[in-house]
Amino acid sequence: MSKKNILIIFVVILVVLAAAIGLFLYSQKPQDLSKVSDDKIISLLNKNTDVKEYMQNHADFKIDEKEILTKEVITSRQNGAEFREVYQGLELQDNRYIRVKLINSAGDKGLVAVVDFKKQTAINAFGLLLLSGTN
Repeated sequence: MSKKNILIIFVVILVVLAAAIGLFLYSQKPQDLSKVSDDKIISLLNKNTDVKEYMQNHADFKIDEKEILTKEVITSRQNGAEFREVYQGLELQDNRYIRVKLINSAGDKGLVAVVDFKKQTAINAFGLLLLSGTN
């Protein structure tokens, strides 16, 4: 084999290696959770059996609230007075979790869940019974 052929093979290997490293680094780039669509959130919610059951039983549901969780929010809510269970077991990482509140059209039944974008699934889902008072 000539030196020219060896050089060409070496350059091709370097180009392929550089492309593989670039692709790996691109896939490791954190996702901007503020740009995640409702459809993507719903597809991840469907991976949790409790949430899937809620969505099937309340086909008229809508996403009422979405909140990107930060380390500070997770810590404060783990120690808070209400709904601590929603935040238990979450790792203290920014830009990983979104807390989602679903509600049916009647406004009396809801569900709160945390979507984990690292594991691509919904975790910590809890049903809500919403009561409204009248004067």
